[in-house]
Amino acid sequence: MKKVLIIFAIIAMAIAWYACEKEDEKVILDLDQASPPVLADMSDMVLLQDNAEDVITFEWSPAQYPIDNLPQVRYALQMDLEGNNFSDTTRVQLVETSSTSFTRTVAQFNQRLTGMGLEPEVSHVLEMRVVASITAATDTDNLISGVRQFQVTIYEDVVIIDPIYMLGSGTAAGWNNEQAIEMYPALDEDRNVIPGKYTLIATLRENGDMVKFISVLGQWAPQWGSDGSGTEEEGPLVYRPTEDEPDPDPIMITDLEPGDYRVTADTINLTYTITKATEELYLLGSGTEAGWDNAAALAMTKDAPGMFSIVTTLTAGEDMFFKFIEVLGQWAPQYGTWDEEPDWEEGTLAFRPTEAEPDPEAIPTPPNTGTYLIEVNLNNLTYKLTAQ
Repeated sequence: MKKVLIIFAIIAMAIAWYACEKEDEKVILDLDQASPPVLADMSDMVLLQDNAEDVITFEWSPAQYPIDNLPQVRYALQMDLEGNNFSDTTRVQLVETSSTSFTRTVAQFNQRLTGMGLEPEVSHVLEMRVVASITAATDTDNLISGVRQFQVTIYEDVVIIDPIYMLGSGTAAGWNNEQAIEMYPALDEDRNVIPGKYTLIATLRENGDMVKFISVLGQWAPQWGSDGSGTEEEGPLVYRPTEDEPDPDPIMITDLEPGDYRVTADTINLTYTITKATEELYLLGSGTEAGWDNAAALAMTKDAPGMFSIVTTLTAGEDMFFKFIEVLGQWAPQYGTWDEEPDWEEGTLAFRPTEAEPDPEAIPTPPNTGTYLIEVNLNNLTYKLTAQ
């Protein structure tokens, strides 16, 4: 028994000695002995569209870590408005690179500042810094340069890209950028196209929970994503003009129930909204078999998200009209027309979201009684009738 105890003691001492030896082999990073990068002096800038192709270069010195055989040092160049303290790095990061410089054209820099919400023709105080790191998993090895301040004035540069497409794991397209879903131009109350604003009714959350937008099928830039501060229903967009720019976060829709939603992307004001869309639509009116009984309205067939149809008999006459409702027994949401002289064959719809809104006009039936195919597209608020 004594021999066994001696053997265990020897083993324990060996393990302790080995552990001490391994402890001696650990590399300890002493950041007090490291030197952060130094960002070169910044000059004030007045950006001019006439100089759009001129280049702007930001430079900094390499960070110095007191360790041999380091992994490649990575640098994040960050920019923010004075006083914001770089609080949202996903939005303020200009680039992550192993280089010690970053070059943009005046046009590209102006677009980035426009995306940050800077007002044109007004001087703004910006702050810039460089963050060096050797590991992506932690920020404990970060070396941060001093902050440089400079003033910049941008020019008005409205970038309208048409069309744009939606994709992401939360959409039917998935991440296949060649199969992204084209969005419709958004229209104002007078049926005029709103520049840079797009809308689409689509099924979301059947598989994944992420959404983004692109402007060229098969390419990842230009692209719009999120800065992470938005919700499933609304938030700011982040514009990525080229693949040299950081990839924005996706819009996360994790808490949405699977179903049809209207997605709107405003690429000028850099905002998005996602609202539940109806998956049912009903036809009623004096010229239909249901009359104006909203509890007996005729169910239409859903052909695709936001698209409905029905083949039914319509009665001709001066007092014969029809409308569409979303919920049996309710007068809102409802679709009619604002046109003073609406066309029975095709036209645009007026949407009444609640009963507090004005009641739209009804659409006249065709001049001849008969069977008609009625098609409704809620994506662009249009209707079409075809005699059968």
